[in-house]
Amino acid sequence: MSSRTIKGDALFPLGQEQTWDLVFGDKMQRLVELSDAIAAVENYEMRADGTPRYVMVTRVGLATIRSTSDYTTYEKPRSTVNSVLDSPFGGRYEIDFAPEGPNTRVSYRWHVEPTTTVARLLLPVIAPLMARSLRVDLRTVASRAADARR
Repeated sequence: MSSRTIKGDALFPLGQEQTWDLVFGDKMQRLVELSDAIAAVENYEMRADGTPRYVMVTRVGLATIRSTSDYTTYEKPRSTVNSVLDSPFGGRYEIDFAPEGPNTRVSYRWHVEPTTTVARLLLPVIAPLMARSLRVDLRTVASRAADARR
């Protein structure tokens, strides 16, 4: 099976705890408000082991894609690891929140594992588009967080 890793980062003008709360607080509804790519977070559940599970609805052009995020690591305010399930482009998604002075650098790595033959064939073409879209959207969220502070 072919795979590809998509990476990106953005500097948030908030401390580590504040950035974490912006991304994961309020069942992620603040993130949805600030993002152009995330249409919704549905069926949010915080399990007894302290890890969340939810359905993320993302916009890709005119299409929407639904995937389940199932966390194995949820270490506030430092890092997360989740499986991307129920999607043609599954895999493992990792996020790190690293302090940089008074700010926080949010970095992600999506180890994309196609779950269908069509997705596997399309991955070489789609991956650069997905990478660009994710980078632009994370930087948009960081910029809007900065604007909200002013």
